[in-house]
Amino acid sequence: MPHSWESCFLLHARSFGDTSIIADVFSESSGKISIMAKGAKNPKSKFFGHLLPFSALKIVLTGKSEMKTLTQIDSNYLSQSAKGPHDLYTYLYVNELMIRLLPKGLANLELYNLYSNFVELARADAINEASLRIFELDLLDVLGYGINFDTDMHENSEFKNEIIYSYKPERGFYTSNDGHGFTANEILSIKNREVQQIDKLKLKQLSEVAITACLDGRELSSRKFFKKIKI
Repeated sequence: MPHSWESCFLLHARSFGDTSIIADVFSESSGKISIMAKGAKNPKSKFFGHLLPFSALKIVLTGKSEMKTLTQIDSNYLSQSAKGPHDLYTYLYVNELMIRLLPKGLANLELYNLYSNFVELARADAINEASLRIFELDLLDVLGYGINFDTDMHENSEFKNEIIYSYKPERGFYTSNDGHGFTANEILSIKNREVQQIDKLKLKQLSEVAITACLDGRELSSRKFFKKIKI
């Protein structure tokens, strides 16, 4: 029985031996999987030049083990890469999130569409900081790590306009002790993904704290890299 073509995105690739490549891809039908592309670094290979960072691919795989073997790739399936330094960092960061947070071998069409739409925005040069924050929040929701934007974590009541709220990872919002945080209207706006008027630093800190909690406190390599190039 012939194997079928799979649509996927390449998340990360690394050399294996002198000529081969091991890649992590996010497949529409199989979720996050690892694949072996034998001889892919050889210029005469049919895989040569296709396993580029952030590429959308159509591939055929074989194998019953966790590591699949790449047997075919659609050389007519065109895919664009990131266009500038900011896009490059954004791709690196988002792909590392996908690699670190996604379980292996679990298909998730909602997540695949979320990632696909984000890539299309990036290719159209339409990614801004607000778009990235919305992607982070949606990613957390799809993976079951979503933030509670409905009730105060201590009183389990609706947020009040006269109170400022702080955020505690994996718990939710609570009355701020120092007056710094989010108003009820801001929390509602973030819930509805209407983030354009929210202070960028506050919103970034919120998503960073929520994501770091999902990573068990481990810092992302892309964040460390970006901090270095900003110095």
